[in-house]
Amino acid sequence: MAHYFKLVCVDDPAFLLSEFRAGRARFGWSPPGTDLREIRNKPSTSRTDQERLTWRYTKFLLERAIPGDRVVIQMEQPIEKIVIGEVIGAGYDFAPGNRDDFNHLLHVRPLTHEPIPVNSKAVSLALKHDLSKRGHYYEVYPEASVQELDRLVVRAASGTLDLTALRTHRDDLDRTFESVKERIARVVSRAWPTHDFERFCEMLCDGTEYIEVTERIDHGKGWDLMVRLINPLTGAIVIDDIPVQCKNYTDRVINPEPIDDLERCVRNTDSTRAFLFILGDLTDEFRRNVQKRQEDLTRVLGREITFEIIDEDRIAELYVRAISERSRSPGSIV
Repeated sequence: MAHYFKLVCVDDPAFLLSEFRAGRARFGWSPPGTDLREIRNKPSTSRTDQERLTWRYTKFLLERAIPGDRVVIQMEQPIEKIVIGEVIGAGYDFAPGNRDDFNHLLHVRPLTHEPIPVNSKAVSLALKHDLSKRGHYYEVYPEASVQELDRLVVRAASGTLDLTALRTHRDDLDRTFESVKERIARVVSRAWPTHDFERFCEMLCDGTEYIEVTERIDHGKGWDLMVRLINPLTGAIVIDDIPVQCKNYTDRVINPEPIDDLERCVRNTDSTRAFLFILGDLTDEFRRNVQKRQEDLTRVLGREITFEIIDEDRIAELYVRAISERSRSPGSIV
């Protein structure tokens, strides 16, 4: 499956778009003398400050983006339009090498010739959110957004992508909701510290349709809760005995403990998946480590392992939904 990486290239949109259409997806942090291939070959102790900075923010171009992966390019701040390309050939290159910036590039095949407005009805608010919430670059992880990007590419190729139908008031509502979600996450983090956060997650699951909490005891085997998913049409159990971990962090999340606990969850059960409710700023490194661990465990355990992250944005959305349900059903415990 192709991975999607978002590149923010805020400089000269006309130049960057013309380069993209010519098969060159340019990226920043790249003054002269910062060819990643040369930096990689230098001992870290002998790198200049500029080389260390460049390597920190751009090494993914060399180490992770491979032919077949795709890039979503944003050419202005805040995000208004995107183009999508597929990495081809050797992938990374450094050319011409003498510009003040944007010497890094990936060789790409443009998959969308015309920029797609992210406030178009062609792009969901969920995808817009996933493309807006981080800075210089990140991998697009949510499966629903990856699938939507795939559909955008197909529709662009078939000529069925309508770029003229724009949202207006819904965009304003979306921006308001994003601000509200951030505040909710901070309030929840303070009001439900450490083990109290497990109780909050339990109530959140109880207040969410088609999820049942089946176990609320920590056996020391990695999970805080067990839940099952219910078919909304038939009432039948779709997936049972899903272990749930609950972690409340206030800063950038680098600690591998949540990933270690997820591993313990699946090793101590027959489950193929585990859920992680987590507050905090999830770094790209953390998300990559989650993905790597599930791939490693899939090989070791001989069954397809999936770790699903319910991050603070999603927790805030679920909380707002639970509060809305409570207004209609005063007996709700959330």
